[in-house]
Amino acid sequence: MLLNLEKVNIEKAFELFAHNQNFTYTAYPRLKTLYAIKKEFKQIPELDWKFEFDHVNINKNRVIIEYRQDKSEDFSFYYEIPLSINFELRVFLAKSSIHFLDLYNFLLSNGLINENQFRLKAEYHTIPHFVINQKTKRYNTGILNKIQNNSDFDGIPLDDNIKNEIDLGFRFFNPIFNQILSQFQI
Repeated sequence: MLLNLEKVNIEKAFELFAHNQNFTYTAYPRLKTLYAIKKEFKQIPELDWKFEFDHVNINKNRVIIEYRQDKSEDFSFYYEIPLSINFELRVFLAKSSIHFLDLYNFLLSNGLINENQFRLKAEYHTIPHFVINQKTKRYNTGILNKIQNNSDFDGIPLDDNIKNEIDLGFRFFNPIFNQILSQFQI
C-alpha cells in the first residue's frame, strides 16, 4: 500500500492495520512524527511525500520523499526513511545500479562529495544508495510515546533531531540533484 503522507491516509492505514503490532507500535508513531516534520518543509514544493506499509514484509515499510523533476526519466532522486525502530535517512540517485555508479563517480570527480563522506549501502535486492544521517540514529521515544497515545494530528510534538537531519539532507542533496540534471541534460 503506497499512499500520500497525509493525515487522512495515515488514519486510513490505522483503521486497516490497527490489529498489527508492527504498525501500531512502530510504523504509526513514526508516520505521525514524519507527517509533523513534513509540514515544516512545505516551502520546498519539489518534494512528494508518500508512505508504504506492507503487513507481511516489514522491510518495505517506509516513507519516500521524491524530488520531483521533469527533465529526465532516467534519474529518480528520492529520500527514503524506513519505518523501523532506528532512524535512517537514505538517498537514492537513480533507478538502476549502473546509473548510480555513473553518478557516484561524477559526484566524486567534481568534488561534490568526498569518498567517505556518507555511508554507501548496496544490498542484493536494493539499488545502491547513501545513508546520510550523521548524528541521529534513534527517534526520541518520549515524543513517540506522546504521539502514540494522542489521536490529535495538530498538536504533534516535533522530534527536532530527526527534523534537523532531514533538513541537512535536503540542503545538501537537493542542489546536487539540480546539478546532475543540468550536467547530463538527458
